[in-house]
Amino acid sequence: MRIGKGSCHGTFGELVQGIIDEKHFLITFPIPNLKSEAVFIPNPRASEMTMGDPKVKALKAGKILMQQFDLPLGGSLDIRSNIPSGKGMASSSADIVAAIRAIADSYSLPITKEMISSIAAQVEPTDGVMYDEVVAYDYIHGELIEGFGTLPSFHLVGFDFGGEVDTVQFNHIEKEYKQQDHAIFIQAYELIREGFGRRDFSLISKATTLSARVNQKILPKPFFYEFEKLAQDYQGGIVVAHSGTVMGILLDGNLPNQNEVISDLSRQMSDIVKNPILTLF
Repeated sequence: MRIGKGSCHGTFGELVQGIIDEKHFLITFPIPNLKSEAVFIPNPRASEMTMGDPKVKALKAGKILMQQFDLPLGGSLDIRSNIPSGKGMASSSADIVAAIRAIADSYSLPITKEMISSIAAQVEPTDGVMYDEVVAYDYIHGELIEGFGTLPSFHLVGFDFGGEVDTVQFNHIEKEYKQQDHAIFIQAYELIREGFGRRDFSLISKATTLSARVNQKILPKPFFYEFEKLAQDYQGGIVVAHSGTVMGILLDGNLPNQNEVISDLSRQMSDIVKNPILTLF
């Protein structure tokens, strides 16, 4: 038993999200420099786990873990994160995973990604952020579907339209997908699989754009079609938070004159949306 530490990356929305064969899935878009970091100080003499800045979901996940291993619930949990909440960037999922890892580190628990998934899914629908690489993930049941490996080299110019989306409430809303939408989900999934297999960025960006178009019927983003045109001009794709407020243009990391391209793209985006909150990854 010692002071335990754990961390977890965030995401920029999802590469693809939808339903195939009545199973909800998402394909993760991990962003390593978005991060939640947790520290756990055990206190076996205390009866409760405390936090200076309470994060209810992370606390609940920590208690579930400790109950599973029949551990005393006492201790202090502290979480620091640079992931904005309510934006569709996996802030709460990252907090949950970081907290579980910190407690597991403190007690040297033999925790697995599958165990983390199971606990996280008991708290809320969860992103697959316990996996470092890109995966297809059943976010309702917390189950890995398929791993794809790392993304080819990329740049992302992202922006936020403001406001927040409550992911839990959003996931309780029945999505009225048409038969054509289900066919697009299958197409996008296969494009991802092929794109990662061939390390072909163009196939991946096509998949993200297909998924974003379907989501535009569910949670529309302002200026979507103007930005889709910009993405096409730069041989990139649109990526969105399917249950959040952010959207971005995904660019091939091997483009010539990258700095010039990103600068020009950012300027054009600013011409469409006055004073957008731009983020580069």
